[in-house]
Amino acid sequence: MDLEEKRKIFTVLYEAHWKKLFLHAYQMMDDQDEAKDIVQEVFSNLWESLDNLSIQQSYNAYLYRSIRNVVINKLARNKLGQTYLNLLDTPSFQSYAYNPEETLREKDFQEIINQEIEHLPPKMRSIFKKSRYENMSYKEIAADLGIAEGTVKKQIYKALLILKQKLKFIFILMYH
Repeated sequence: MDLEEKRKIFTVLYEAHWKKLFLHAYQMMDDQDEAKDIVQEVFSNLWESLDNLSIQQSYNAYLYRSIRNVVINKLARNKLGQTYLNLLDTPSFQSYAYNPEETLREKDFQEIINQEIEHLPPKMRSIFKKSRYENMSYKEIAADLGIAEGTVKKQIYKALLILKQKLKFIFILMYH
């Protein structure tokens, strides 16, 4: 599809669905700014994938499902973030967090992890980074790279196995 055709389709979808999608997101989040961000993210993703998108049902169903998925992801991240903040407030973590030796050890371990990620095969490394650093879903990675979603799952699984094997020994040496 050429750029002009893509722009026309996108504009029609945006004008026809933005308000309904905003209200839908607002009902779930009860926050106007969050709802606007969610709709923006959905339309941004739509623009990125419009060339490769194969809608089996209707655009309406696809957009509503996308809103739901983004809301679920945001809520999960918020829950994880709150869990992390609660952990930071615990006395045992506070005494641990200010231990310079532990901080240095963790920094070293993170560098080793990053080095091991760089040693993964190129395709596997790319998929792994998109999943872990860019927070892309398997489906988004598959669409972005033009590969099957099952391939993405298998590559991430293999990457985790490789990293686990390589890092297990280093972890034992550093923390025991």
